[in-house]
Amino acid sequence: MDRGIRNTLIGVLAFISLVLGLTFARYTFKPGPSEEQLSEWGYYQFESPRVISDFKLVDEQEAPAGIEQLKGQWSLLFFGFTFCPDICPTTLSVMNKAVSELEIKPQVVLVSVDPERDDPKTMARYVRAFNPEFRGFTGEFDEIVNLATQVNVAFGKVPGNEPGTYLVDHSASIVVVDPEGRYAGFIKAPHSAGNLRSIVAAF
Repeated sequence: MDRGIRNTLIGVLAFISLVLGLTFARYTFKPGPSEEQLSEWGYYQFESPRVISDFKLVDEQEAPAGIEQLKGQWSLLFFGFTFCPDICPTTLSVMNKAVSELEIKPQVVLVSVDPERDDPKTMARYVRAFNPEFRGFTGEFDEIVNLATQVNVAFGKVPGNEPGTYLVDHSASIVVVDPEGRYAGFIKAPHSAGNLRSIVAAF
């Protein structure tokens, strides 16, 4: 074959390969949302995920719950309690609506800020009312404080309207933990199922 013709064919084939490659990349490798877009949805992602040291709690099945239970998948932690009158049921309902429509679902965990009343069985009944796959962590107060402090969650008792009763004031943000068990960021309130779904889909 003439060298000129051969070079021309090689050039044509290279061009076709380039076009096909660009077309494939265009439809396969879609860029993720920008930092600005994530911020509009309420998600604040840390430039470098923060290490979470181990903690010793129990889950809704009375099994040990520590940092290992937050590894291997993305997790969304919400700190609340089963006697919560408004923000907790509202947030868990939104989280259920958001993750139910996702093909790859994150682990959703309610971490109790009221361990005096939230034993494992109570947690199990509560979280499963929203979604059978939702989990609940409870345990010793100091261990809950240990975990909450590491992920910038504040909470405290507030006296109720009746003598001897109380509520617990707590942060409304959703904590995001990456598959390596690190604090990756947080999703601030108010929450919407659409925004939450978009955020999780971008993980």
